Amino acid sequence: MKKGDRARKLAIFWLVGLLLVALGADFLANDRPLIASVNGETRFPVLHQYGRVLGWAEAYRPVVRNWYRTETDWAVWPPVPYSAGASDLKNSGYRSPFAAQNTGPRARHYLGTDQLGRDVLAGLIAGTRVAVFVGFGALIISLLLGVPLGGIAGYFGNDRLRAPRYHWWGWGLGGLFGVLYAFLCLFPFFQAESIFFCMLLTVVSCCCGALLLRGLLWCIPPMHQPVRLPADSIFLQGVELFVNIPGLVLLIALIAIIDRPSLFIVVVVIGVLRWPSIGRFLRAELLRIRSLPYIEAARIGGIGRWRVLFGHALPNAFGPLIVVCSFGVGGAILLEAFLSFLGIGIPADQVTWGSLLRQSRAYPAAWWMALFPGILLTLTVLAANLMGERK
Repeated sequence: MKKGDRARKLAIFWLVGLLLVALGADFLANDRPLIASVNGETRFPVLHQYGRVLGWAEAYRPVVRNWYRTETDWAVWPPVPYSAGASDLKNSGYRSPFAAQNTGPRARHYLGTDQLGRDVLAGLIAGTRVAVFVGFGALIISLLLGVPLGGIAGYFGNDRLRAPRYHWWGWGLGGLFGVLYAFLCLFPFFQAESIFFCMLLTVVSCCCGALLLRGLLWCIPPMHQPVRLPADSIFLQGVELFVNIPGLVLLIALIAIIDRPSLFIVVVVIGVLRWPSIGRFLRAELLRIRSLPYIEAARIGGIGRWRVLFGHALPNAFGPLIVVCSFGVGGAILLEAFLSFLGIGIPADQVTWGSLLRQSRAYPAAWWMALFPGILLTLTVLAANLMGERK
């Protein structure tokens, strides 16, 4: 086995392991037992908590607020019997992993504690979920923006995309007016938590505005004249706009003006800022692919241009696109850690790798607060970059 193949396999195992830890974080570190028997009744506190969040289960009676102080017949605890945000005041003040700890019958804090007595290992497990959510969430948003824009620009260029004038003016001005109407007139009636509904409302408002203006312009005969859309030039101008503005500075500025920042908003902003890399790479791939013989044969065979793009050209560009996506995941995780380190955009009660690193800056003697999150962050970014290396 070649050295590069071995390193790539290790990178895959590391990323898959992080994904499994993120999915099972509550079963690995929690201050609730996995299974417990209370007065002869078998309970599943962790699973029950998921059911309550989803509205599928009601609260246990009697309600247990502190499982450590509740007498149980028997209980099976997670490997790390601490939650990321729970404080152990008996071991507060940056307790080292090798120092004496007053935990009683509970397990040790294997990687130490922070100033408030919060378990570092539980924080690393919770931070893994955040890192995976940010990395893959930002990647999905970047793909949703970069793939259609880069695909259209690369395949159609400046002279292959033609439609009547009312079509372009309708979608351009009408869509813009629809988005402005959603932001100025509809969003004030909704809370910040309804971000998914606000995004859906924006899309619907954009489509309604575009269709309405198209219908009005269709009544004007000169608007029926077909014209070409310089899709490639418009795409390149948009990419230059994003590339010339420092991404980190723009990211900090956008998050700073948000009244109630959340992790989802950070993911959206990072994804929007990182789409040009995917769009540019896909455009370059399609510029090469559109001149290949099988694309010309599909055109001569009478296959529609959109069917050729989505059925033949794009599938052959997705293989090399994986390289850019892997680098994007590592970059997004690194950006989130940097924001958490600065204390910008991430809620104060959200434990991340960057927030743990920030505490080491306040108390440099707590070496474990910098060592373990730093190792995880370095190995994760390195694994993502190894995934992107071509053979």
